[in-house]
Amino acid sequence: MDLAMAQRLVDRRKAAGLSQEALAAQLGVSRQAVSKWERSESSPDTDNLIALAALYGVSLDELLYGEAASDVDTSADDDVDANNYDETEGTESSTEHVDPDGKPLVDISLARGIHVVDPNKGEEVHVGWSGIHVANERKGEEVHVGPGGLHIDTLEDDGHSVHTNADGTVTIDGETFSSWKEAHDKLDHHGKHFHTKIGRAWNEFPFPALVVLAYLALGIICGTWGMGLFLVFLIPVYEAMGDFIDRHHLSKLIGVVYATAAIAWFLYMWLCLAQPHPAWVILITIPFIEALMCWCRKQWKRRKQA
Repeated sequence: MDLAMAQRLVDRRKAAGLSQEALAAQLGVSRQAVSKWERSESSPDTDNLIALAALYGVSLDELLYGEAASDVDTSADDDVDANNYDETEGTESSTEHVDPDGKPLVDISLARGIHVVDPNKGEEVHVGWSGIHVANERKGEEVHVGPGGLHIDTLEDDGHSVHTNADGTVTIDGETFSSWKEAHDKLDHHGKHFHTKIGRAWNEFPFPALVVLAYLALGIICGTWGMGLFLVFLIPVYEAMGDFIDRHHLSKLIGVVYATAAIAWFLYMWLCLAQPHPAWVILITIPFIEALMCWCRKQWKRRKQA
């Protein structure tokens, strides 16, 4: 899908006063799918195009090509008059600044509001009758403040979605809480949402303190102060296991366990056996394993969205 059509989809949605999540709910698709349409990364299928045209009250041709089919049959004189009128009206009601390539950067209009786009940074700000909308496509972040409340979306794989509703409830990552206090009680201080009670109990268990006690016990009883330091590597493995139990992210568990084990093995070979070579080679494999796990996560997410 070309950029022009993607921009028309953005403009139509904003004119309708809809957030990406609200539009996705009406169409029965994911918010990520709507985001990809508007970033020209994918195209809506025929059924969704028809649904979009019906929702926005325009013809399919107008949605696809930016003009109604009947406009093509008008005479040249009418086109000239219309263009002259549009130019006059634009001078009176809209002020637009363009960059040297002709792409609009700032548009000010009583009807459309204030629209600022920075293509170099991928940032966009729109202030209009429907509210204030701020988006950063490169970071995958979107904030909307309007009559419907506050909407914060992080479009990345591990991001969060936060919406305040008209009835005072809060929706975080698709789950609705009766108040901010209830949401805070079910989220840890990092904003991580636990889907199961086991996951939350696992995270709240003071495992690092247990590791410190085990290290002191081994040091005092067995005198293994040096070797006991390797117990520290159990902490990231424990946290990764908690994430796997709660969210079933197998690829993240594999990535963390492999990286931790590789670093621990290299330090053992170096500090305990004085053989850093060729043990250091295993450290080179860590970014490759992480890239493979990241690729697996993206493939799995695409399969879920398909």
